[in-house]
Amino acid sequence: MADTLADKRFEEFLQESPNASREEIAEFRKLVEGYFLGELTPDEFKARRLHMGTYGIRATKDVHMMRVKIPQGNLTAEQLEALADVAETYSKGIGHITTRQDVQLYWIPTRESPKVMATLSAVGLTTREACGNSVRNVTACHLAGVSPTELFDITKHSEAVTRHFLRNPASQKLPRKFKIAFEGCPVDHAKTVIHDIGAVAAIQEQGGKRVVGFKLYVGGGLGAAPMQAILLEPFTPATELLRTCEAAVRVHDRLGDRKNKATARIKFVVKRLGPDAFRKEVFAEREKLPAYAYPDMHVTETDEQPPAAMDVPSAPSVNGTYTRWMFTNVMGQKQPGYSVVTIRLRLGDISSSQMRSLAKIVRRYCGGKLRTSIDQNLVLCWIRNEHLAALFSELEPIDLAETEAGKLWDVTSCPGAETCQLGISASRGLARAIEAKFKETGMSGSDVEDVRVKISGCPNSCGQHHIADIGFFGGARKVNDRLTPHFQLMLGGLAEEGKVEFAKSVLKLPARRIPEAVVRMLELYRAERTSPQETFRAFSARKGNSYWQQALDAFTTLPPHEQSPEAYRDWGAETEFSLGDMGPGECAA
Repeated sequence: MADTLADKRFEEFLQESPNASREEIAEFRKLVEGYFLGELTPDEFKARRLHMGTYGIRATKDVHMMRVKIPQGNLTAEQLEALADVAETYSKGIGHITTRQDVQLYWIPTRESPKVMATLSAVGLTTREACGNSVRNVTACHLAGVSPTELFDITKHSEAVTRHFLRNPASQKLPRKFKIAFEGCPVDHAKTVIHDIGAVAAIQEQGGKRVVGFKLYVGGGLGAAPMQAILLEPFTPATELLRTCEAAVRVHDRLGDRKNKATARIKFVVKRLGPDAFRKEVFAEREKLPAYAYPDMHVTETDEQPPAAMDVPSAPSVNGTYTRWMFTNVMGQKQPGYSVVTIRLRLGDISSSQMRSLAKIVRRYCGGKLRTSIDQNLVLCWIRNEHLAALFSELEPIDLAETEAGKLWDVTSCPGAETCQLGISASRGLARAIEAKFKETGMSGSDVEDVRVKISGCPNSCGQHHIADIGFFGGARKVNDRLTPHFQLMLGGLAEEGKVEFAKSVLKLPARRIPEAVVRMLELYRAERTSPQETFRAFSARKGNSYWQQALDAFTTLPPHEQSPEAYRDWGAETEFSLGDMGPGECAA
């Protein structure tokens, strides 16, 4: 019997949740109560809350980040509204899209976390296994089902893998986290080669029949020791997809390093055994498992029908920004007459009011559905071409019509030192400063717009700096006897299907000098490239480290502290730089 109105509302949400979610959320609520009553130590509680997607925030106690899984990046308008409500009621009114298509909500009091879970569960969202040593959110190409170049739509197959591993006993207590990604396009939007399992659409002719399946890559990952996944086998039929994925997970569970979390990912199992011995382990494990079926094993095309557009206003006159928006944010679908629209979110952030307004918009234009992308943006599919101007006119007043999606100004960043306990320096602050410098100097144009900048607050590469044209990861160094935020410059990263080239370290730069240094790098590229066809990445490789070290040497120094104390501070900070509020990471606690 509910004793308070809050208890009553909590139970109402639980009643709307699926049975499994209802039981685990009720159990988690008891854990929270036990923690505050002193029945659980902080470390005991940590292991349990991480499994439910509740993550510690730097220099705080009993306030958490909650990571909400968005499988394949697919969201509904109703789910977006629930996220808006939770962000406004329990947090600071902001949702954050991650590089793995999740939504993160910060500053949620621990006591309120069960209510957040119940609210989200009522609309089909879960935080379960979003953190901890388990199979994390299964990501997928954000253009699945609508891409003009895809081999087939991988949506149903990736959904089957999501269902298979959620609450699966085989993936509850792994040596380390496990990430899976799906791709159907020749351009590897999902970056499958840097995942523990990357599944790429493939088709074989067998006995005169067209058989759908996947090229399965296993053992990739970034972090402090990045590795490229190996091709497990050139063709895994869709009928073998689930048990092959589970076999790889079980090998990881059995052979992964449980003593040292720094070497606990499956990539280290592959490295230790060697590719051939690793394949034998997986195939032997696969033979022990049943042939798991799923209803959509043979699906190759999207089963979506064009949604009915409702109450779309007449197309107004549009400004000059619309032309650029059409160029950078809009692409045609494989279905004639329809387009995909990318909503560029600066650093992946979207406010509660924007979420509510966008929910209304997607109901009008595209059947109440949208997607998150690993570029920390949102994607709308099935927009009728004749409605693009009207859509732009509705997005612009709510600041969701930013141009440059996927271009130079669209900088990727992890949360860094703003909230992460492992963050050394402020990656998000640096990202803002770089974009501002691009705008200030007018750094744009067809020759540089495809250069991608990615930033992490520490070496762990949550911002994916290893696969950027220009990457940075946070660090610290003494300058003039004062500890100062720095970032390591990385150049030449690339991730394609079956191929990765990790960016190479060049030199460390003080955080405050980096925006002008990046502009200088692009100016040198423009002035010294051999031809308009030479990409920035090719130019960087041709010039080599010694060239860049010499060219950027002037940016490695700072004026005396008494002359410019702000130069020694992190981006966005008003106090002296310090590492005192860092804490132990919780990814594998």
